[in-house]
Parts: sequence; structure tokens; C-alpha cells
Amino acid sequence: MPGPINTLRFVHTAILSESDRIDAAASAATGSDDLMAISDDVAFFEDLVLLHTRGEELGMFPVLAELAPHIDETYLFDHEDERATFSALRQAIADGDVTAARRAAVVLRQHTHSHVEKENTLILPFVDEHLDALEQGAMVGKILSTVPPEKMSSVVPWIINRISADDAQAYVTVLEGAMPPAVFAAAKGWIRDGVEPDTLAELTRRLPQLTS
Repeated sequence: MPGPINTLRFVHTAILSESDRIDAAASAATGSDDLMAISDDVAFFEDLVLLHTRGEELGMFPVLAELAPHIDETYLFDHEDERATFSALRQAIADGDVTAARRAAVVLRQHTHSHVEKENTLILPFVDEHLDALEQGAMVGKILSTVPPEKMSSVVPWIINRISADDAQAYVTVLEGAMPPAVFAAAKGWIRDGVEPDTLAELTRRLPQLTS
């Protein structure tokens, strides 16, 4: 059975979906108004990715460095490159520079797909092979500790809105098993309030406990 570290795949899938969506929106933009229309989405996405990568740097990469020295260096470099790309995209949007925004969005999408593929293909299986479930659980806990509690109410629905119905069902099931009952009760409220109507209807059909 896949270990707890594989829950990161849900976040990775959502990140890929959003990078594709932002690239498509930037590609379709014809002026500064179109760019400003995606400004808030880009800001939220950047914040979430930053929290996620800092969580990996705190909870996963130090352990990787002990298991296999230098294996973390490529991924740390990728994270810095990613932050620079987000900065370029934000600046292009602020300047109303459609050409620069399109270019930055393409770079971000390509970078994100390459980085996530490497982590999913190389890092997560490596961790799954070398650490037991308790060790992986502690690692995931450290990764999640970088997300402030007040942000979870927006992060959880954001992820659900950007993954498939099957993945959303699996993700919520993992949350239900991992969260104390009182916390999951709050999470059900976040989901009902923040998930898009069609997605919520399908999710509650599969998981009727979300309505109680």
C-alpha cells in the first residue's frame, strides 16, 4: 500500500492543473485588463506553491540529504528557479506586458511539469522505499506545518477544484482518516463553501458524509 508521502501527489496534480490554466489564460490575453483578471489567481497560486515547496525543504529534503547526499540539490535549485519565474510573471502582469506574461506563463508551466514529474517519479518512490509509514507521516506533518491554519479553509477546496473526481474522492477520504473528527467537521464546511457546485455535487454523491 502506498505510504503517506504519496498524498503529495494530490497537491502536485492540482499544481499542474493550475499551471496549465494560467498558461492558457495568459496565452489568450490581448491586453492589460485580461492580465489583471488573472492577477489574484496567480498571487494565490504563487503563495500556495511557496508554502508547498518550503514545506518540502523543511520536512523532506533534509531527510533526503541524509539518505542520499546531494540528491536534494537539484530540487532546491528548481524551487529557486520557480520563484524567479513567478516573480517575472507577477511583474509582467503589473506592467500590462502581454508578451512577457505569455512567456513567463509558458516557462512556469514547462518548469512545473518537469519538476513535478521528477518528484513523482524519483523522489516519492525513493521516500516510500526507505522510510516506514510513521516516518513518512512525520515528514508529511512537517511539510503541512508551513500552511497556516487559517489558510487551510481556502487551500483544501482549491485542491479539490483542480483534481479529478476520483482524486478528489481519494483526497477527502485521506483527510477524513488523518484529521481529528472536530477538524474534519470544519473541513467539511470549507469544502461545502469553497468547492465549485458541479464538483461538490459529484463529491457529495460519492461521499454523503460531507453533507452531515
